[in-house]
Amino acid sequence: MKSVKYLTELLELPAEITLNLPLVTIIGNTDLQIENYKGIIEYASDTIRIATTGGVLRIIGEKLLLRELTAQTIRIGGNISGFEYV
Repeated sequence: MKSVKYLTELLELPAEITLNLPLVTIIGNTDLQIENYKGIIEYASDTIRIATTGGVLRIIGEKLLLRELTAQTIRIGGNISGFEYV
């Protein structure tokens, strides 16, 4: 894995692709997108937990909902107050 990381940095390749790391994009406090996720662990209107290769990502807020769900991407909407790796 270390050689892949070195090559990724040397060739300036996107780590989320070569190392299969999650890419988290947040727009304001209403839209959060995760690429390269593994699965949904918990889904409620105030908490969503997503399994990723980097660990479990917990999104907290109010009126959270899944806006888009594909094999590679998950998009969450609502009033997002925070997110953290747990």
